[in-house]
Amino acid sequence: MNYYWDGIFFARVIEDAPGLDASLLHPNHLLYNVVGYFLYKCARTLRLNWRAVEVLQFANSVAGVLTAALLFKILRRCLQSNYLAWSLTLLFAFSATWWKFSTDANAYILSVVFLLLAFYFVLPGSKPRPLLVVVLFSVAVLLHQLAVFCYPVLALGLRWQASSYQTERRSSIVIQFCVLAFVLVFGAYVYCFYLISGTLDAARFARWVTSYSPDASFSFNAVSNIGYALRGHARLFFGGRFSLLNGLLTPGIIGLIGILIALLLVWLFFIMRGLRKVRWPNAREVWQNRVAKLAALWIVVYVAFLFFWLPQNTFYRLFYLPAIILLLAVVLASWGVSGSENRSYRLALFVAVMALANFLFFIFPYSHAEKYPPLSAALEMNKVWQPGTIVFYASENSDNNLFQYFNRATDWKPLPQFDQLETELRGNYDSGRETWVEATAVEQLKRLPAGEEWFARHAQPNTLHERSDRGYSIRFIKIVP
Repeated sequence: MNYYWDGIFFARVIEDAPGLDASLLHPNHLLYNVVGYFLYKCARTLRLNWRAVEVLQFANSVAGVLTAALLFKILRRCLQSNYLAWSLTLLFAFSATWWKFSTDANAYILSVVFLLLAFYFVLPGSKPRPLLVVVLFSVAVLLHQLAVFCYPVLALGLRWQASSYQTERRSSIVIQFCVLAFVLVFGAYVYCFYLISGTLDAARFARWVTSYSPDASFSFNAVSNIGYALRGHARLFFGGRFSLLNGLLTPGIIGLIGILIALLLVWLFFIMRGLRKVRWPNAREVWQNRVAKLAALWIVVYVAFLFFWLPQNTFYRLFYLPAIILLLAVVLASWGVSGSENRSYRLALFVAVMALANFLFFIFPYSHAEKYPPLSAALEMNKVWQPGTIVFYASENSDNNLFQYFNRATDWKPLPQFDQLETELRGNYDSGRETWVEATAVEQLKRLPAGEEWFARHAQPNTLHERSDRGYSIRFIKIVP
């Protein structure tokens, strides 16, 4: 399994938490670990011997199915076409990034399901329900901060729902949503900040709310950001690579590859045949559709922010993937795709090709541990490290987080000061505990003036466990007094 690195970190926090306390709170996804902790304890109460990461994966899988069902309901209501509703729902469900993250541990899927639920209650033609929308939107934001960018979309949706009301009533509904959503979210953040810090200092609060990982930052390189944006939208729908199937080819997989090729050829045949009578969608009809306008605003707000904020992170685009599907639905409906007399099943064939390709070259390979070397190495180290083994590290990263989580019998400690290292190492072995150093600790030691020579004297020969690639650097060496 190619685990998402944040999911492993969440699982560690949940399992290490002494109880329902402030250690579970994080400003970027304020209450996600709280929800995860509750679900984890429920699983334990039911005598399910699941790790926290498995509980989070199960919760996301359920949420992913609910999101797809809700999207189908919205599409069916807006389009009155079962063909389009089913095709586009399956396009959404089997798109590469959604499929991967809805079966993994992360804070995005639960947030998106509440966001889409809030959007459902602002659809044109419905009675305004601002209080319900406030609650659903606030839950989405408290599960992940990025949901906040749907704020103007929901406000506009409520405004249009109330278009038949008097001016004062329309304004009251929008103001009610805007104010109550701000008060609820802001109040929750202030309260949680107080639980963590014991203070209400405004400057500290502002730094805490806007904090982010040290390796995250804004990018203002327009050329590279455009490239990342184009790549990110492609990766939303297609993922993986052919080489991942190396070593996994069986008669069944070869047969599925044959089916994929056949479906692709049929789809290309229908595309070529349809070029003779191609026509453009009705732009006026699309623009007059309020669902399309809301979806377009939804997309524009997120694309504008993510153009500068970590544009290389495709998974952030999950927050507006439903809007892409909704806008595509209106465009295809204006194109006449929903009508049975014009139907050639090109869309359905495309969805089948995409789903099968994503399964073969992405989902299926990464269900095997050997296709993700950090995980396979972490599992192998269970056979090397004795219970109680101490592992020194200099800084936490996704790789050593993975090793910590899947080697729970080990004791991971920050690398001591150099002048204390010899004493602590001797104490470890006197108490019968082996000591190892991982990659970040090795690098820090070797940068010290006397570190290289110290490391050469204390490193145990023939104990190096190392794997490296473009995306990870894994190294563990046993050290002795």
